[in-house]
Amino acid sequence: MLRLPRYNLQNSYDKVKFLTVLQFVFVLIAFIAEAISTKSILYFSFFFQFAILLAIFNFYFKALSNLFYSFWNISFILFIYYLVSMIRNLTISEHVMIGFVFCLSLACLIMACYIISSPLYYPRVNWWEYDFRFRADIRCWADIEGTQYRGRLSDLRRGAACLELFHHLPVNQPLQIHVEVLNQNFTLFAEVRSKREPILGRSIIYGIKFVHHDLEQKQRLKLLTNYWRENKKIKIRNKFSALKS
Repeated sequence: MLRLPRYNLQNSYDKVKFLTVLQFVFVLIAFIAEAISTKSILYFSFFFQFAILLAIFNFYFKALSNLFYSFWNISFILFIYYLVSMIRNLTISEHVMIGFVFCLSLACLIMACYIISSPLYYPRVNWWEYDFRFRADIRCWADIEGTQYRGRLSDLRRGAACLELFHHLPVNQPLQIHVEVLNQNFTLFAEVRSKREPILGRSIIYGIKFVHHDLEQKQRLKLLTNYWRENKKIKIRNKFSALKS
């Protein structure tokens, strides 16, 4: 008996998977309906395009499941396909319902891409930047069950961040982040949500979600995020100044 996957929609990653499944269902309905309306469903071109569509979604699900960066390339291709198909059916072919279904696929794609673009899953890491003078990382100490490890914070966005650490941690591991910013020492509570294995010689990149216990925690995170953004702008300006000199 075929069992459908169960998704916890409170979990952002499961929510993206669910939106991707919806996207796939909508585009299949629209694709078949368009073929029926144009009376091309029994032609070789229909089966050929249908096979290509299945292959693309197969690679798409694999890229999403393994958090490969090829996910974004395929998302861009699907975005163009949905957009062109929607416009064609709404304007040229005047198949309003088919165009609307393609519009639903496009909406699911955009929502899924926004959610998954969090530092928890796809961090904005400048792999090519080896000179630490121009990296906007913030030095920190990660406190795991009473033991502290030196690390770096990067890509602070949407209540999350990337923690670069030379220490193996399991997913869902709670931890405390100790930082010193603008002559202030404070502690932030967080939880490991994802783990990206390093390139040889590089630290492990963890996607961490900050946990807000009170208003003070929120204010500290806001201060830290603003500091990281300003620090990043300064480092970029310094890099271009060094290149010109």
